[in-house]
Amino acid sequence: MVKAWVLIKMQTIETKATGVTYGKRQKALEHLRRYKNTDIALHLKREKDNIHDNNAIAVIAIVKNKGSYCIGYISHILAGFLAPLIDSGKSVQSIFKEIRGGYEPYMNYSIAMQITI
Repeated sequence: MVKAWVLIKMQTIETKATGVTYGKRQKALEHLRRYKNTDIALHLKREKDNIHDNNAIAVIAIVKNKGSYCIGYISHILAGFLAPLIDSGKSVQSIFKEIRGGYEPYMNYSIAMQITI
């Protein structure tokens, strides 16, 4: 569990997106592996009207000169802390680190990121 004071003191946290096995997100992550890390950016999109979590924050992968796709969400525990900050206008940035997994058949991919407050 992430403590609010840890985030405020450190101002950055390493995490991964959740929900990456839903829909076609595994195919999207597999496709992202083809690009250089410098061509991939992440955007955090606040979803106040999400019926499953009113603190939901979507993770949108953006490939330079290509397009964007929702590849997952910030965990509900972390989103519970970040959502009020985003809603109040505080700058919360995400930095793409790497795509993990997929080394063996049927091994899922995940996406690692750094969040900066």
